[in-house]
Amino acid sequence: MWAVLALLTLMPGQPAPELPPGSTLVLAPGVHQSLTVKGRDLTVRAAPGAVIDAGGKGHGLVVEGERIRVQGLAVRNTGPSYDFYDPDSAVYFVNCQDCALEGLRARGVVTAVRAETSPGLLVRGVRAVGNRRGPGVTLYRCPGARVEGNRLEGFLDNLYVERSNGAVIRGNELLRSFRYGLHLMFSKEVEIDHNHAYRGRVGSAVMYGRRVYLHDNVFEDHVGPLAFGLLSQEQHDSRFERNRLRGNNVGILIVSAVNDVFRDNAIERNGFGVLVLREKNKVSSAARFTGNRFLANVYDLAVDDPEAKVTLLGNAYDRASRLDLDGDGVADLPYLPSSSYALLASRQLDLSLFAFSPGITLWEEAEKKVPGLRLMTLADPKPRILRVPPGRPALLPLLVAGGVLLGGLWLRS
Repeated sequence: MWAVLALLTLMPGQPAPELPPGSTLVLAPGVHQSLTVKGRDLTVRAAPGAVIDAGGKGHGLVVEGERIRVQGLAVRNTGPSYDFYDPDSAVYFVNCQDCALEGLRARGVVTAVRAETSPGLLVRGVRAVGNRRGPGVTLYRCPGARVEGNRLEGFLDNLYVERSNGAVIRGNELLRSFRYGLHLMFSKEVEIDHNHAYRGRVGSAVMYGRRVYLHDNVFEDHVGPLAFGLLSQEQHDSRFERNRLRGNNVGILIVSAVNDVFRDNAIERNGFGVLVLREKNKVSSAARFTGNRFLANVYDLAVDDPEAKVTLLGNAYDRASRLDLDGDGVADLPYLPSSSYALLASRQLDLSLFAFSPGITLWEEAEKKVPGLRLMTLADPKPRILRVPPGRPALLPLLVAGGVLLGGLWLRS
């Protein structure tokens, strides 16, 4: 693959030549116009100091064919079109099988990478800053694609993947998105791991797919009236393991998702650790939580769907009972991580300011101790005792509540 049969140098201002299979095209230092490359078994490489300037119209580089590799490219001044499904982009792959992009640099563009019907595509090492109007990397019908080790900042959706079964999304840094940091749609058997999404306006989402394995990611610092770390919406039969969700308005938002399993996640310092909702005219959610860690959330759990099946078993809670007579690390009493007040606060964010007032604390204690008031279907029968390090501020959850509310009101204003 990619055996070099011809080495060609393209000087600034020259049109792209026809490239026989096995050729390598080197962009000489200087400013190049937009290019289109078609063929198979090709390499396009930018020499240091080479940059493509699209002149404010269309794409920087269009790639079509088989086994075409693009390396070390810098692109600027692409067209202004920000139609989410037809944006101007620094690099546009179309009908490009087993192609690869490595080391792209782009700043202030509408979209860094756009790919359609390009199975087996590799996107690696992209460093791009957007203008909040289009998606950073957007893949449509790219089964088996790999998106690895990219840093994307300031796009509408930093990373958008649709109808791309079997894709791998790994080790990306996604920050300050205007909407979603990571957005996966209508895909199955996708693996998402070791990504870091933070300080976005909304959060990250997996939607309308099946059998996604999402593990070892960090979703943090999404604060606002609609902000969450991770959304699972109508996502079926998926696994969420060893992720860290912290400092978000909502850590995990579940909407009409069925048979999802959440295991060994750290859910910390959120307004709502987990919030379960039901979309109108859609099915109720069914989710299982085991081995997760709930720490310093204002509310660990709120369920706004009376028909939802939420199972909690063996999770660790900082506010669970410390009674453990046999010393096995499991509290001797069940723990209820939710309350009717949590449900009310999920519908009206401003109520979070009263979350730790004496009256509300008494209300919640009554629900836990009076059998007729308990939400027993949401109780964890075997809560693990969470060992909180000495010196943790007792008012931390209250500070989280205030920060979440004030941040949300600031973004809303």
